[in-house]
Amino acid sequence: MSGKNSVPEGIAIDLLFAAQPFTGLEHHALHILRGLHQVGASVDVLVPSDVIPNIQDAVQGHRVVPFPRVPRGLRLGREQWSFPWRFGAYPRALRLLHSVLGVAPLLSAVPLVLTVPDLTYRIRPDDLHPRARWYFGMLGPRSIRRAHRIMVSSKAVWRQVIDLYHIAPERVAYVPLCADATFGPRPAAEVAAARKRFGLPERYVLYVGTIDPRKDLARLRAAYELLPPDLTDDSALVFVGRTNRGAERLAGQVRQAGPRSHVISLDYVPREFLPAIYSGASLFCYPSRYEGFGLPVLEAMSCATPVVVSSAEALVELVDEAGVVLRTESVEELTQAMERLLRFDAEQARLRNAGLARSKAFSVERLGRETAEVYRQAFAA
Repeated sequence: MSGKNSVPEGIAIDLLFAAQPFTGLEHHALHILRGLHQVGASVDVLVPSDVIPNIQDAVQGHRVVPFPRVPRGLRLGREQWSFPWRFGAYPRALRLLHSVLGVAPLLSAVPLVLTVPDLTYRIRPDDLHPRARWYFGMLGPRSIRRAHRIMVSSKAVWRQVIDLYHIAPERVAYVPLCADATFGPRPAAEVAAARKRFGLPERYVLYVGTIDPRKDLARLRAAYELLPPDLTDDSALVFVGRTNRGAERLAGQVRQAGPRSHVISLDYVPREFLPAIYSGASLFCYPSRYEGFGLPVLEAMSCATPVVVSSAEALVELVDEAGVVLRTESVEELTQAMERLLRFDAEQARLRNAGLARSKAFSVERLGRETAEVYRQAFAA
């Protein structure tokens, strides 16, 4: 080792699950790599060869270990066979594996650091596709028990891991996520260009994230429909994000045209346009029933967009007093929160400033520094 923030050699981060278009989980892993580089730590990155061209900035200072590409549908579970096949059960070159997906290769004896993004398979199993529910429900708990150290992004998941799986608290590290450095308030000209490119009006209510049952988007759509006519006439409800497998019917319901509503569905949007779309929104709504962190909420706050979130523990923790936290799951309460922010510019301005200030607590340098410390603890365990 060299330097106070460096880590021992022989650490690998497993990105074998990565596939385009990237989701929040891939971006979390890339933030870890950027953060480690910032604090002078270098690791091996296990990644499919077809993804490498898209992550060049994130792997600077690290050693890329390419694996053959496989169809996206086969990437769930790839770590269970691909990693042992490449390195064997007792690889000499690797001394620590960091699995970011929440499951680890159980046929390998390499000491393990495990990121647990959330416990949806335990807390809300019916919200998952049956295949994912079976896979994570079967292998997630085994991976948790095998890990030398466990990383979670919220204190809510920290408590759940300890309580549900009887893990010693010192084995679980709270290391919050961060947003990309590109997420910040964008200039008016850039916002106007994004509006023109994607057909967005001057005022809109924004949701960014996957379309799936856990996000409670039917409530968001219903709440928008209850807004007074003068608000729905000159504002839109905008959905940005791909549809999870099995949620196609839900996607059709929340995106369909209503009698007086203006609903815009953008599906997947290249990431470089998201800061301007966030910055142009009148407010950002995220009524999810359960989250491990809530990265789109942090991205919105980083762009000085007022946020309205559900009372899911991780979201309450993330927003703190810098946004509107709904107390119930009622449609009417969400409508009232949306109407208040659409009508009162002063309230919008207050939450823009509060959210932007709150977002500064989450940085890539912090993520890298605290991840490196987890690695050092795992070696000492």
